[in-house]
Amino acid sequence: MKNLIVTLITVCISFCGLATAAQALPTKKLPLNEPDYTKPKLFADLPDRLDFNPNDLLNLFELQPGQSVSVKVDSSFIFTGDLVSKSNDNRSSSAVLRLTNRSGARLVFTRIKGENNLVKYLGRIISFKHEDCYEIVCESDHYYFKKKSIYDVISE
Repeated sequence: MKNLIVTLITVCISFCGLATAAQALPTKKLPLNEPDYTKPKLFADLPDRLDFNPNDLLNLFELQPGQSVSVKVDSSFIFTGDLVSKSNDNRSSSAVLRLTNRSGARLVFTRIKGENNLVKYLGRIISFKHEDCYEIVCESDHYYFKKKSIYDVISE
């Protein structure tokens, strides 16, 4: 009789546990932070595409942190700023430039050496206070900065 009562109680508890849901499954994925689309645009006066030669930026890897630099990227845009940091190893070099002519913006420029000494360049000009940014894009060995929304590049 004791075994029958224990078995009956176990079945009842199991049934109650299976029949109830502790939490409902979400119907849609909610973002952690809602994007702020009211931020001002930093590059509103510039085109969506800025062609450039990455060799013009290679002198960033020769500078020491704290040094100022000015590089003409396009007829409508000149990088002016201070080198914040740089990093070098046998496969890659990276430099971070704080732009003084675009308040709050940082240029991150990276050179990666791959197999057969093939060189690839990556980078962004980004400011978390603004809605737009530029990202380096390569098509057929031709590099350019492409304007994007900051929320297309990062997720909060």
